[in-house]
Amino acid sequence: MRQYKYIIVGGGLAGLYTAFHLSSLGKVAIITKDKISDSNSYFAQGGMAAVITRDDTTLGHLEDTLVAGRGLCLPESVKVLVEEAPKRIEDLMTLGMQFDTEKGTLTLGLEGGHHHHRILHAGGDATGRLVTSFMIDKVKATPSIEIFDHHLLLDFITDNEHCIGIATFNTNTQQKEYFLSDATILAMGGLAALYHPSTNPPTTLGDGIALAIEHGIKVMDLEFVQFHPTALTLKGVPPFLISEAVRGEGAYLLNNKGERFMIGKHPQAELAPRDIVAACIYKEMLRTGEDHVYLSLRHMDSTHLKSRFPTIAQHCQDFGVDFTQKIPIAPAAHYTVGGIATDLHGATSLDGLYAVGEVASTGMMGANRLASNSLIECLVMGYRIVENLKMKGSTYSLSPSSSILQKIAKEEAKAPVEASTSSNDESIVLLEWLGKELMHHVGIVRTASDLQKAIHTIGNFLEEDWAKGESSLSPIETLLMKRRFHLAQWIAKAALSREETRGNHLRSDFPETLPNEKAYRTVIQNHTLQQQPL
Repeated sequence: MRQYKYIIVGGGLAGLYTAFHLSSLGKVAIITKDKISDSNSYFAQGGMAAVITRDDTTLGHLEDTLVAGRGLCLPESVKVLVEEAPKRIEDLMTLGMQFDTEKGTLTLGLEGGHHHHRILHAGGDATGRLVTSFMIDKVKATPSIEIFDHHLLLDFITDNEHCIGIATFNTNTQQKEYFLSDATILAMGGLAALYHPSTNPPTTLGDGIALAIEHGIKVMDLEFVQFHPTALTLKGVPPFLISEAVRGEGAYLLNNKGERFMIGKHPQAELAPRDIVAACIYKEMLRTGEDHVYLSLRHMDSTHLKSRFPTIAQHCQDFGVDFTQKIPIAPAAHYTVGGIATDLHGATSLDGLYAVGEVASTGMMGANRLASNSLIECLVMGYRIVENLKMKGSTYSLSPSSSILQKIAKEEAKAPVEASTSSNDESIVLLEWLGKELMHHVGIVRTASDLQKAIHTIGNFLEEDWAKGESSLSPIETLLMKRRFHLAQWIAKAALSREETRGNHLRSDFPETLPNEKAYRTVIQNHTLQQQPL
């Protein structure tokens, strides 16, 4: 049994930044499922949106975010994001982080949904990797932070409706391990890797959200899964994200006849918000019968492109695609817009438990995330959690004679438990089947019949196939896999309950969007789903 002042579950930018700033208050443990570099943040090619120049305004950033959010953003939450974003960028730069510059001035990019150049980048298309690596170095150099990788989150430890820590499984030692703390912060990322195809690392399976639902913690808007419009699409090759910034530089979307099909679909054409671009690509693919469209860069300066997007250019070259000409692309699941509901200090409905980053639902993203708002949200909300915990101090104490501590001691004395790893063949097959089921029935365009089929098919698998007891998965892997299947059902149930088209949720049987005065959030709490007015 280990005791820390604070526990951070997740090693992406949100977790790292929060841990670093919490470290001045006491000992911090960072718990990660795999390597600390295996996160959505690390692989993010997009940048950070923040108002840096005098000719830009926070009002403009706020308005762009509200428009992209399709009426479901909470204005007070967005106001916090856009007003505090510049401070967090300044904080990073003070720590030593270097963003791209030209002639001594920060280089600011333009991305879909933005009406101003306000996107900071590092290493061109390597922003996530460089910022995350920068924070990993800071964390590793901080004596009061300890990293525990290869630990699976199994459960929250609660006492009198207060989260006092977590139970984990160490996949290296095959042993359950327990961590107690004053506060637990979830920074585990989203659930988009449940889908197939997805741009996410394979560990982003929504385990934190699934466990929150299991504990009756408030979760919101799971139907809003953002599909990135442009992922490299080649047979037999995993999808690879082609950053929004490529279109921001001027790339065109072409169909198989070489026509720019976004013209006339939106005033910003290829730079429309992601939900619109993804839906237009999907419909164009249906119309032509092709499994992809093209991103054309042949009219652009090839030297500049290779310098601006070195990671993407090299990846395309590795698979025989000339990045400077045209790239076969299709939408892929990318970002979880909903998540565990928090207030503007990151607190969830379970006392002592916080959430930050993609795992959380703060009201900043609405029904569709504006490009490059995600990394900056990690910093803004991470800092607010730190300030809140600094003000609160220790608010809960556990007696050494507590029955919970005695129970943990007995569990730790047990022999190691065998757990299958992520390379288990059955695990891979199950996740691929589930991913295709979600993409086919709970994908970009949805209908009631498709959603009902997904709920029924996944439910049958849970109730019948697993009940036969023929699985080769270990008890630990079975526990996690069932949670993921239940989470997939909740996504479909939330989507079925929303009888309108809004943001990332496109219902062909309900194509209209409800008036803003009738807008609502879908809330899952205590194992029930309800609609909550804004």
